[in-house]
Amino acid sequence: MKKELTTELVTEYPDQSKVWLYQADRALTEDERKFIDLKLEEFVGEWAAHGNKLYGVGKTVNPYFIMIAVNDTLAPPSGCSVDASVHFLKELGATLNVDFFTRMRVTIEEEEEIKQINFSDLENHKDALIYDPLITSVGDFKQGWPRPIASSNFAQAV
Repeated sequence: MKKELTTELVTEYPDQSKVWLYQADRALTEDERKFIDLKLEEFVGEWAAHGNKLYGVGKTVNPYFIMIAVNDTLAPPSGCSVDASVHFLKELGATLNVDFFTRMRVTIEEEEEIKQINFSDLENHKDALIYDPLITSVGDFKQGWPRPIASSNFAQAV
């Protein structure tokens, strides 16, 4: 699978804005991605924290990831609003038979191809780029996603 541009989704967001990356346990089909993008648009359009609308965006950013970002300088997310997003993704996963909370697989890019491997096999792909799901800020997302494994949260695994 080929790499897609993703940072244009959050160009106008301040770097300190919050981002959540949810990795699917398998590649999503084009039809699934369209369905997810529609559901994300609906969810984010109604997303609020203590009655305050959150200014966010949600989108599939490649066949394996969903990204949700919020401009927390306008209205910060609360624990309840984050819980609502997790609940939404669990329901979405149940509908599509996809696990968005997998931890045993990682998504890498090698030779311009995006693929998933077992976490335990990461050592055999030291020169690959990794789609680090542990990034938490829009700035980190804009500056390097994917990024070399050596400069990711997975550096000690290789």
